[in-house]
Amino acid sequence: MLARLLVGVTLGATVLVGQGAAAHAAPDRLRIPTLGTDAAVIQVAARNNTLAVGSRLRGAVYTWAKGDPPCDPTGSTVYAGHAWRAGNGVADRWGQLRRGDVVTVGGCDFEVTRREFWPAKRRMGSLYSVSGPARIVLVGCKADDYAKRTVVFARKVER
Repeated sequence: MLARLLVGVTLGATVLVGQGAAAHAAPDRLRIPTLGTDAAVIQVAARNNTLAVGSRLRGAVYTWAKGDPPCDPTGSTVYAGHAWRAGNGVADRWGQLRRGDVVTVGGCDFEVTRREFWPAKRRMGSLYSVSGPARIVLVGCKADDYAKRTVVFARKVER
């Protein structure tokens, strides 16, 4: 089951290698107070145009080591997390996030603007950008349907 989940998370998460700011130290934690989330941020490589997401189900999210840092004034930072039918994944409840909920990472606050459910096979390369407004994107399997992804967009807000 875990092997299936790992493949599902990495498939379709296309990364445009060479795009993004120079590698920066990853923020220590990603926090979502409304969900009680407090997860370690782990930088990972891209392999075969996919994010090389690790196997930790709980307490960790993954971001591209060469991606845009979250507090940059422009661009997107993508965080991937696992969802698990048994209820043990960091992304299990991302589908419950609503407009206005706050996500904190890298010392910056982000306000959820929308949540979508995408087919697992949909390519995600468009989520990675060094231009446009500062935002983060949370991506994880949909806990009750691994054929779909929960995709949450949040824009940077001033404290």
